[in-house]
Amino acid sequence: MSERAAAESGIIVVELSAEHELEADHVDAVVEVKASEFFTGNAAFTNAREVASLVSKMEELGVPASAFSLQAVQAETSEGLLSRSSSARYTVRIRLVDMGRVGDVLAAISGLKQATLRELRWGYTHELEARQDWLEALARESVKKARRVAAGLGVALDGLHRFSERTWESQTRVFGVRAGGYGGDEDMRPMASTVSSYSAARSSAAMGFTVSHRKKVQVMATAEFRTHPAPES
Repeated sequence: MSERAAAESGIIVVELSAEHELEADHVDAVVEVKASEFFTGNAAFTNAREVASLVSKMEELGVPASAFSLQAVQAETSEGLLSRSSSARYTVRIRLVDMGRVGDVLAAISGLKQATLRELRWGYTHELEARQDWLEALARESVKKARRVAAGLGVALDGLHRFSERTWESQTRVFGVRAGGYGGDEDMRPMASTVSSYSAARSSAAMGFTVSHRKKVQVMATAEFRTHPAPES
């Protein structure tokens, strides 16, 4: 935790910051499947051969049927005619909650000829609650710091004048999905200072996927307190 305090024009300013780390508790794998037949809705999971193959492979790894949802279907037609025999591209979301099996699942997807991993969305279910707890801790520490500064200056606190807070994030890359296996490295990237349920890792022709399931969150609080002269003893 870092801190700064100053007193000017009857105001004591206290600035505190702290860094925390969040661990993802689930991830959504967005997979595109090229299939030789066109279906809509849940029928795609059983009737579209290539999609059914994806589901079957995931079930072998313990991924339940409830983890799959169909996000989009794009039919590929010739001469504008749409039929069951039309080929299609299916966008399937797979929610993974067993974080210890994520590597196995991604490796299995990469082994399916007609399936392509398009995006990973890492989820932090308790992020908002954690941020609120961190901010509350900084607020309490701000009051303690202001009281110590006031005592050193020989003045008394007269109440809160203004309070503001700011948060920002950085990602920790845990391992990258590449042709030939997984490699470990870290990449600290500035992120927007808004609370988000997801942190996306997108594909790149050169780098492949970045598998990131931890992120560091920096929390800063600035509190301004009014003061008045302490009564003479």
